[in-house]
Amino acid sequence: MIELEKLQAIIEELAPAALADKYDPPHFWRKPGDKLQKLGVCVDPTVQNVRMAQQDGVDLLISHHPCIELDEELFAGCEMGILVLHSAWNKAPDGNTSVLARLLNLREPVQDGGLVYGRIEMSLRDLLLSCQRLLSIPILPYVGDLNAKVRKVLLISGSGFTPFYKEEWDKYLARGCDTFLSAELGRFALSYLSRHNIKMIDLGHSAMARPGMEHLTYTLQTRLKIFNCQVNFYPDIYAVNYQTAALYPGMES
Repeated sequence: MIELEKLQAIIEELAPAALADKYDPPHFWRKPGDKLQKLGVCVDPTVQNVRMAQQDGVDLLISHHPCIELDEELFAGCEMGILVLHSAWNKAPDGNTSVLARLLNLREPVQDGGLVYGRIEMSLRDLLLSCQRLLSIPILPYVGDLNAKVRKVLLISGSGFTPFYKEEWDKYLARGCDTFLSAELGRFALSYLSRHNIKMIDLGHSAMARPGMEHLTYTLQTRLKIFNCQVNFYPDIYAVNYQTAALYPGMES
């Protein structure tokens, strides 16, 4: 069993709140009790994940994505808390983005918040297959000649193909990146980046966070073993992108 205050100190060490976007700090959607025996970790607080965690007697569910319109009736008579990490864990030195870059074997990786770029030598076809195997997804949207060589990859956690990231695209175009990996691939990114001959793979907004959240589970299992605190991973995810066709210049979200 671990005290909530001690767990918060460990989480702050792993995913410092100072790294988070100003509008998106780690927060409790529901605060748990002061002593915790069982923890859960997930990408999305889906109904399936919440119910499974409740059945397992989880005291605190640590989620990557925030709760959106989650039915309060699910929590009737339940004291399970939910902690949302989101951008703090994307940007952490050992968080979602860096874990995915490591699993993709990017050489000489450089992390800039929720972005990582690095070198790789393979065809777009082989990179696409690697992403499919890594994420256990048979079909991923992509743009580009499958036989084209990939040499420098930019990886953006979350909605990196939305127009919000245009300044970042320009910065990494200037640094010679020829392939972008992210989520929310829409017509603006297709039009703009295709003009620059950029190859693109949409990894899925939730799917690309799964390796990093699985790594967080393992890290907490190791760190909390001394407290006899159990940590389980709940794998259900929202198998859709969240923002595609919603954010374009001149349009309000």
